[in-house]
Order: sequence, then structure tokens, then C-alpha cells
Amino acid sequence: MNFELNPFEIKTEINKIFTELRDVKDFENRQDMFKSLDSQNDKSIIVKLLFREVNNSNTYLLKYLLTRYCSKDELTEKLWEIIKNTLSSNQAKIFAVDFLREIDSNWTYEECGQYFSNPDEIIEADTKRILDNAILNPEVQIDFLDFLHSISEKDQIILLESLANDYQNDELANMLIPVFFSMHNNQTGLKALEILGESKSQLALNALTESLEFIDKNLIPAVNRNISVLKISGIREVNTITYYKNILKDSKPYRFCITYPDGHGNQAIIISRKNSSGKIQFVAIVIDDYKGIRDCFGFNEISEFECNAIIDRFYKGERAIEIEAEFLKYIVTKAEKLSVMPYEYACWRSIIADIPSKEPVLNFKLRDITNTELENILKSDFTDYWFLNEHYSDEFEHFLELTKQVEPSEYDKIIDENLEDVFFLEEYKIWTERIYHTAILKYFAGENKDSEILYNIYKNKQLSRELLKNILRKSIYEYYYSKKDINRIKSIENLWVN
Repeated sequence: MNFELNPFEIKTEINKIFTELRDVKDFENRQDMFKSLDSQNDKSIIVKLLFREVNNSNTYLLKYLLTRYCSKDELTEKLWEIIKNTLSSNQAKIFAVDFLREIDSNWTYEECGQYFSNPDEIIEADTKRILDNAILNPEVQIDFLDFLHSISEKDQIILLESLANDYQNDELANMLIPVFFSMHNNQTGLKALEILGESKSQLALNALTESLEFIDKNLIPAVNRNISVLKISGIREVNTITYYKNILKDSKPYRFCITYPDGHGNQAIIISRKNSSGKIQFVAIVIDDYKGIRDCFGFNEISEFECNAIIDRFYKGERAIEIEAEFLKYIVTKAEKLSVMPYEYACWRSIIADIPSKEPVLNFKLRDITNTELENILKSDFTDYWFLNEHYSDEFEHFLELTKQVEPSEYDKIIDENLEDVFFLEEYKIWTERIYHTAILKYFAGENKDSEILYNIYKNKQLSRELLKNILRKSIYEYYYSKKDINRIKSIENLWVN
């Protein structure tokens, strides 16, 4: 039987929750603390008393409780009441604005600022909140980068200079590293580099040293100058792995997954960590072997069930291989070198900063591959996506035009004569490396025989050529299938399928 508590008893219960959960972040595992409040039929008194706690230093818990006992519409309305109330303190207004950022996508600084006695205080407080939480939470860094990308380049530089005046050391460097990594091809990124050099930050030295592996060659002298400035200030030893092992000591690698490359070299990667409270830090990355890191999104704290459900939805039935963290780190950092990374990834890349990179190497003995073994590889699961679409390249478009000028019975001849035109030197190199990469993934999947055959195909130019011929055959078929050319489809099936 539930007993309705009076306001004094509710207040006592709230005080008990704030005392007991003072140093707790994972409230989901402390549901016993909320039973009394949960059992109340009328939650309005609870909400009123919680809003009296807006000056409480434990804003994380207060937000959790308000979200638990107050509807989003009512909560938004009450937060606006605090902001508009001339008697509310700026501290209470800052809390309300901070909370609105999380629950109302339509809010703006300008609209809120008119209700502050000192409008700049809202931005200063918001910036301080970002800096205080950013090292452990990449989502906070992304909030900052989102805002940075919403303003002009001139204002971006002014904001970075303002941060440099107000903050220093690792706190400052942690916010500016993703700016430099993702914007080093413009003036904002160069300003971030300059400030990092003057930051007297161990984190900055680690990051700038790392950046020498993937930044444009013409920036290397500028980076080296700023590394020298950091070393003159007393920061001399690069210790990236050790530094982040301490930062990330409360979590450990959870699931590291990757798909086989498709016909465009695209691969979907999952990286996740599990902390001592059982919560998962999760990031999904899309890479290809032409432009490197293409896209990225992540969640800082989700349940194990949510993580596994997201992974299933992300892969949509496509086969993914779970591999060791060190090897996936190598694959991802190799992709970093191909182009300027998206800023979301520049924030999330720290999730594997404590993991050393290890290059996977295959050492199978070379041998002759039988026709049956080659045929089995050509029918393997990963080859389902190994074909070129209509607009893959100018060379392939020209090749398709040639197929229209002859009968399907001539296709093998056309393929043989034009293979090196479609797979010109650079393209051929990408595709053969893709074969080797797939051999490595087959090895991690425990399919050693397929891995060995693919390794031998990679090492044998004639066998590689046979595989590329098969890709063109499949590409021709997919093209005419998309055009619903029934006659050619039937002829192709008789030629290569039946």
C-alpha cells in the first residue's frame, strides 16, 4: 500500500536523496532511492520543491530528478519562468539555460540573454561548463564545435582568443585540439595551433606530435615550431598512452567491430568502452580507402542493452567482425592520414587514445591457388558488395559505353582489353590493398583458409587480375539490372551465372 507524503516528508526525502547520491553519477543503479517519491500520485509538490534546489551544486542530480517527475512541456515552461523572472539570480538563470540546451532545441542565446543583468555571463558560464566536462565527455567538445561552426570565421578567432585569455593548460588544450585537427586547413585551425603552442599543456604536446602523422606537409614546420615552444615552457616528454590511461582508467574496451569493405571501400566501425558503472561510451565511424574518415557519431553514456541494439541497427544485418582494439586503432589512424577529419571524429578519437596501435601482418606461405579455391572466393559473402556503380569513375562510365556497343557474348573480351583502363595504377593499388585488408579481416573472423587464399591472390598479379575481372562482370550485370534491360540481363545470366 502506498502512503501519500506531506510536503515536509517529501522535502526530507529529497534532502536524503541529495545526501546519499552526492558522489554518484549512475542513478539507474540506485532506483531504491526513488521508491518513495515514485509512489506519490501527485508529483506537483515534488516538482515545486525540486525547483527550490536550483542553487544546489549537484545540478546533475537535480536535472535527473526534474526529468523524472516533470513532463518536458511543463519543465520547459518552468525553466523559462526562471529565466524571465527579474528576481531570479543569474546562477538560477544559468542553470535554467543550461537545462534548456538539453531539452529544447529551439532556444537561442539571444532570446535568453535579454533576461540577464549581464548577458555575457550566460556564455561565460556555458563555456566554463563545457571546459570542466570536456576531457571525459566528447559530446561536450562537440557542443563547442557545433557552436564554433555556427559563427563566422572572424568570430571563431575572437572566441578562441577569449578562451586563451581565460583558461590554460590541459583544460584549454582539450577544447582546441579538435579545432586544429578538423580545421587545420583554415585560419581558425591555425589560430588554435598558435594557442596550443602557448598553452603549457602536456595534452597539447601529445596532440601536436601526433598531428605530424596526418596534417598537410606544408603545416609541418608550423607544428614543429609550436612543439618547440611547448618544450621551452618545460613540457618535454610525449606520453600520450600513459596520459590517457590515467584519464580513461575507469573504463575498458568493450566491443570493437568492423565490416568488410564494399565496392567503394566503405567500412562501418564500432568502438565502445564500458565503465565501472556498466555504462557504455560508444562511437560509430564510417571510413573508406579514398578519403579516410567520412562520418562519425557517438553517445557518451548508454546502457549495454542500448549499445548492442544500436550496433544491430547500425549494421542492418551486414556481417561485422569483432577484432582486437590495437588492430582497429591501426586501421582508424591509417584512415586519418587520407584527408581532414570531421570535427565529430576529432572529438571522439580520444576514446582509443590509451590503446597502442598495432599493425596486423599476415605471413602465409605463397602457393598455387586452384580454380575451385578462386571460384569459392569469388562467391564469398564480402564480394556481394564488390561492384562499381554507374558513376564510379569517368573510366568506368567510358567502359559502360563500350558494353552498349557490343553483344554480351563480347563482354569478356571487352573486360580483358579495358581492365587496366578502369583499374589504372592508383586504382589498382587501392583495390589490391583492399584484397589484403579483407584477408586480414577473414583471419580475425577465424576463416584462415579464405584469409590464406586472399593473401595469395594479393601477392599474385594474375590472380588479382582475375578477381578484378569478376568485379567488372558483376558491375555490368548490376548496371543493366538497374536499367531493367531484360534482354541483356538474360544474356548475361546465361553467360556468367547459369
